[in-house]
Parts: sequence; C-alpha cells; structure tokens
Amino acid sequence: MADRYADAVRARRHELRAQQALLVPGRTDLRDALAAARTGTLAEAAAHLADVRRALDGHPAAAVSAAARAIETAAYARWADRAVGAERGTAADRGVFLPVPPDDPPPAPVPDPPIPPRARIVEVLADAGAWRLAVLPLAALSGFAGPAVLLPALGGAVLVLVAAVRARRAGVDRARLHRWGTDLLAVTHARVDAELTRRTAARATTATARLDAALAHRRAEIDAELTLLAPREVADA
Repeated sequence: MADRYADAVRARRHELRAQQALLVPGRTDLRDALAAARTGTLAEAAAHLADVRRALDGHPAAAVSAAARAIETAAYARWADRAVGAERGTAADRGVFLPVPPDDPPPAPVPDPPIPPRARIVEVLADAGAWRLAVLPLAALSGFAGPAVLLPALGGAVLVLVAAVRARRAGVDRARLHRWGTDLLAVTHARVDAELTRRTAARATTATARLDAALAHRRAEIDAELTLLAPREVADA
C-alpha cells in the first residue's frame, strides 16, 4: 500500500512540475496574437469596403452610408471575438484560463461627410458643350434657310438643349456622389484602422496584466501543492 501511495505522489509531483514548466511569461506571444487579430480584422473590413466602392454607382447616399457603418460595426465585433481567442489561446498554451473581459464601448458616432447637392442648371449651362449641341445646327442653317426652316430648327434645338442639360446634370450628380462615396469609404477605413489600433494597444495592456496574474496564481497553487507532497515523498523514500 505504501509503495502505491509513494508512486501516486511521485506521479503527481511529476505532473505538477510539467505544468509548472508551461508557466512561462506570455507577454510577447499575447501581443503578437492581438496584433494578428487586428491585422486580420482590418484586412476583412478593407475588402468589404472595396466591394462597396466597386458598386457605388447607382446606389443612393443613404445606402452607401448604411453599408459603411455596418462594415465598421462588424469589424469591431469581429476584432473582439478574435481578441478573446488570442487571449484564451495564449493562456491555454500555459495551462491557465482567462475570463472574457467586458466588451469595449462603441466609439462615439461620427457624422458622415456632407452629401453634395445636386448640380444647378446654371452650372450645367456654363459648360460650352451643352450649348454647342444646340447652336451648331442652327449656325449651319442660318446662312441659307428661311424662317420656315429656322423656327422648327429652333424648337428642335431647344429640345436638344434640354435633353443635353438633363444628361449632363445627371452625369455631374453621379460623379459628385461617386466622389462623396469614395471619400466616405476612405474615412471609414481610416477610422476603423485607428480604432482597432487603439483597442489593440489597450487590450494588450490589460490582457498581459491578467495573464501575468493568472500565471502567478497558478504558480502559487503548484508550489503549495508541491510543498505538501514533498515530506511524504521524502518519508516514503
């Protein structure tokens, strides 16, 4: 019976020493894991923003803004999940457990860049191209055509001018909205980048402190149990 007890004590002491050997500092590994979580999350957000950028034309400003904000919110949630995985993975490699920290508060809302107004008619008319479409046919007829020809031509020129103004105004509006959407997505990417950098730095500070405390607590537990087992192993020897 004594030999069985002594063998069990030796086996337990061997197990505890193996666990003790795992309790190495993990600050560097944890910081690297959190940095990888930030990099992966930012890359995913950038890819989603690029998808929105490719589909800008034909979508109203409200839809583009909603898509950008949804991507930003999802990025923060995705980073939080990855950060928890990084912390728990680093801790598990050392045989300890880290509880899930409270969620980071959402960043303060930031208003979107102002939506550009529609192009004014005078802006479109200031473009010589719009006038040229209507004036050139009249200029060609004015030298040899009489009123019977010029009056209908004038009416046709007015219709051409109206159509040209509408088309050019729509084109200007699309270009302005496209630039606005591109700027909005760029601002969103920069904001996500800055916020993830801030969160990663803050989490690295608190997580390494919690990991150090967990390692110290586990070391103390192992040392205490080894101390209790030492006399019995010596006595049995």
